[in-house]
Amino acid sequence: MDETRIQDRGGAGEPALESLSEKPPTEERAIRGGIRSPLAHDSGGKHVSGAARYADDDPELPGTLQITIAMSERAHARIAGMDLDAVRSAPGVVAVLTAADIPGQNDYSPVFGDDPIFPVDTVDYVGQPLFAVAAETEAAARAAAKLARIEYEELPAAIGIDDAIAFADQAGADLLPAHEMKLGDAGAALDTAPRRVKARVEVGGQDHFYLEGQIAYAIPQEDGDVLVRSSTQHPSE
Repeated sequence: MDETRIQDRGGAGEPALESLSEKPPTEERAIRGGIRSPLAHDSGGKHVSGAARYADDDPELPGTLQITIAMSERAHARIAGMDLDAVRSAPGVVAVLTAADIPGQNDYSPVFGDDPIFPVDTVDYVGQPLFAVAAETEAAARAAAKLARIEYEELPAAIGIDDAIAFADQAGADLLPAHEMKLGDAGAALDTAPRRVKARVEVGGQDHFYLEGQIAYAIPQEDGDVLVRSSTQHPSE
């Protein structure tokens, strides 16, 4: 990489920083927001016109198997038993995959290494994946997944913000290590602000309203490779 000059989008060069770790100069400018403004999404036209290409638009190859995921119905519980015999013997089922079938590391978290693909002993939230069913049709996979017999032993569950804070205090540590990001001196800005407002706001979990359906299509390749086309911006998911 040439560190002497950095090209911007227009092609004009600017002197590079002496080192890539050096902080760029700060610049004071007015904040331009879009609240209550009818701003169009960059890809909005393609999405509403049908021009956007989604993973689910690709034709399926002959022999494609459909996979569905069975999910936990408990917020926090120990798995006392999981009988999948009826699932495996259901019509159209080709394979049933659990944590025991994962040859590598049973984790898909992007940072902390704490998100198993399938649970081994306990479940930590409603909707946590338990196992996968591969069948000849989607309907067969969904029907088979419902035949599983799962036995749970309920454990205490923190299902609200205050409950989670209290649980972390009792345990002596937060669930995840704290990660603090700062830009500027917030304390000094508050001290010199002409007006200050103090309030408390609580919101639930938020997800984008995706127009593309959730799908991943895996195609075996030569030399043991697998080509995956997925509707995600996070390839490891």
